[in-house]
Amino acid sequence: MALAILSMVMVVLFSAFIVLKAYKRKEKLAGMPGMMIAMTVGMMSSLALGVQLGIVFPRDLTVPSITAILFGLAAGYFVGKPISLLATLDGMLAGIMGGMMGAMLGAMVGPSYIMMIFVDILFVFILSVALQLANQETDTSDKTNKSGIGMPFIAGILTVAFGIVAVGATLFYQYQPNETSAIKSQESQSEQANSLQENSGYQIVSVDIKSDGFSQENIEVKAGVPTKINFIKHSGYTCIRSVQSKDLGIDVYLEKGDNFVTLKDLKPGTYNFNCGMYMYYGTITVV
Repeated sequence: MALAILSMVMVVLFSAFIVLKAYKRKEKLAGMPGMMIAMTVGMMSSLALGVQLGIVFPRDLTVPSITAILFGLAAGYFVGKPISLLATLDGMLAGIMGGMMGAMLGAMVGPSYIMMIFVDILFVFILSVALQLANQETDTSDKTNKSGIGMPFIAGILTVAFGIVAVGATLFYQYQPNETSAIKSQESQSEQANSLQENSGYQIVSVDIKSDGFSQENIEVKAGVPTKINFIKHSGYTCIRSVQSKDLGIDVYLEKGDNFVTLKDLKPGTYNFNCGMYMYYGTITVV
């Protein structure tokens, strides 16, 4: 949470800095360079903010999407306004697109420090290039082109390097052998014993959460028998963060492992359920 807040503050401050730069040098940023700068700031500021908000608020995309879109609109507008009306429109449309994509990406990835840091580095890299473009267009002495290694080059190297390390670390963590399997096996057996006692008298249905949906899209249970549906989430690498059903009045955020949903006194019929992002659906048929 603290890292996400720091990232949001960084996005706001860096975006505000480029807005001030655009106002300061507005006379020399007309034409295509000004449009590119406005589009870049609108897109990247809303994308970065949307990712961070999507990670912090994964259960509902409404707040992350609206907040990121409004921020991107504002950033694109204020960068483009001193340049031209066309640049303003370009920046605002880019802000809308970046906000929607960023919020969805953040919600799909979930809590991930690697993703937060990578988006921050990418944001700094892209906006540093935009800042260099602004400096080149307004520097008549052409010193910028001969300045050697600058911030955009360093940020680009950091982006590629961190991306490679992040992918390698993720793959290594995902596929490395489990050295504590014996201990976890004992803990699992103890948890299963406790679970059997708690679930006594219920009909139990297990549904695996996969990367492409639910393992059972149609669940059949008997009417009049207390029911527990166990949505088992084996990995964090899935966009399914929660299960909702308006028919049954449930909205459950899924933790890794077992997630029991208790349903009592179900009457015969068909009840619909879906993931929190309304991408995957299923039914519960009571007979």
